[in-house]
Amino acid sequence: MIGMELVEDRASERPASGAVEALIRQAFQNGLLLLTCGVSTVRFMPPLVVNEAIVDEALEILDQSLREVLAQPAARSA
Repeated sequence: MIGMELVEDRASERPASGAVEALIRQAFQNGLLLLTCGVSTVRFMPPLVVNEAIVDEALEILDQSLREVLAQPAARSA
């Protein structure tokens, strides 16, 4: 299991809970299933046996989804 915490900004480290929920939804729509963990953490749970191509695909979907969420004004202020 791997976790990635989203924060409003690095200085305050205020949790970005709205962005996490939006990312979970957007990633699902883009074909990637993620889970939340706590208030502002996204949890990745890849299979124990996974090849590099699948990891690369998941990271591409995550990157695309995060960019889409950050482009929405509501996610940045949530």
